[in-house]
Amino acid sequence: MKDNQTMSERTQKMKKLYWHVQHWKSDLQFMEDETNFVEQLLNSDIFKPNMPNQFERMQDYLGRLDEFKERKTRLGKVILKHENRLGSLLERYDDDALKTSIFLRQDDLEMEVLSCTDDFKNLKAEIFNYVGGTLKKRIADTS
Repeated sequence: MKDNQTMSERTQKMKKLYWHVQHWKSDLQFMEDETNFVEQLLNSDIFKPNMPNQFERMQDYLGRLDEFKERKTRLGKVILKHENRLGSLLERYDDDALKTSIFLRQDDLEMEVLSCTDDFKNLKAEIFNYVGGTLKKRIADTS
């Protein structure tokens, strides 16, 4: 009975770890889609002409988006590596050192993902706040 209970607990822990990893991967994919949209927005011709420092600000935002994309790509690779290590934990669950290492890494990754998503939300909000005041006004059709 003890082995069945232990196996069930182990299975539940592993499911939870994998669920987190899948959720992180989904978050990164969503951020990828949002990044592409924001880049298209910044590169579009929908802004008022002759706004002071507009070109410089757009270039700054595009550069920061590129830095974010690189960060997201690095984080995605780390998550995939961690996901593979979770697989090895299934095979060697009795290896306490491996288990401790993976659980600690899981916590660290959780914080990295949260930091990355929070930083992106802040950048996106900054961009949207600026862009909102620089959009061209739609000319009403008077015909």
